[in-house]
Amino acid sequence: MKENDELKSLAKNNLQGNWLLAILVCAVAWLLTDAFTGNNGKEAAQYIWENGQLVKNASSSFNGLASLISFLIGGSINFGLAVYFLHLARNEETQFSDLFTGFQNFFKNFLLHLLITVFTILWFMLLIIPGFIALLKYSMAFYIIRDNPDITPMEAIRRSSALMYGHKARLFFLLLSFIGWFILGIITFGLGFLYLYPYYNAAKANFYLDLLQQNVE
Repeated sequence: MKENDELKSLAKNNLQGNWLLAILVCAVAWLLTDAFTGNNGKEAAQYIWENGQLVKNASSSFNGLASLISFLIGGSINFGLAVYFLHLARNEETQFSDLFTGFQNFFKNFLLHLLITVFTILWFMLLIIPGFIALLKYSMAFYIIRDNPDITPMEAIRRSSALMYGHKARLFFLLLSFIGWFILGIITFGLGFLYLYPYYNAAKANFYLDLLQQNVE
């Protein structure tokens, strides 16, 4: 079982000579799923004061449409990220087009994204902690469906839950180990995230491969 430092070291080795493409992949994924949805913390105000009354700001309609589009394509983009970073972690050839491979099976990836979202929201409705546990529990689903293309989205979720049994704290502490980079990303107005996102995604892909290895043993 690999420690966090080892997983992060593997991630850095994977990214050597691949940083530029990895940053581009993550940046485009962010643009397609988060940049215009209000999730970046800079959502425009929904209402403006005009001629003595509140008028709905047109940008809120744009944000609503962008959020809908981002949700619809979110599954395919998450699948593409899984494909790219698994190739990287396995020292296989990577291409920018990996990011869009999920659109070849759009409905299955959309359904997986939808189910994860619904289940997670239901857990969060109970309490915050079960919601975070659900996020960790379902976090391997896109890797699993990439490696097992014939299974259903529900089966991918089930297998992710089983694979993460006893390992959710490990992933949580791996995520927590990037907190310094997250803070740096905020104080550098997002520049630090150009380093953080590829680094974390590469480490998470190696975490998945380590889980598979433990499961075989």
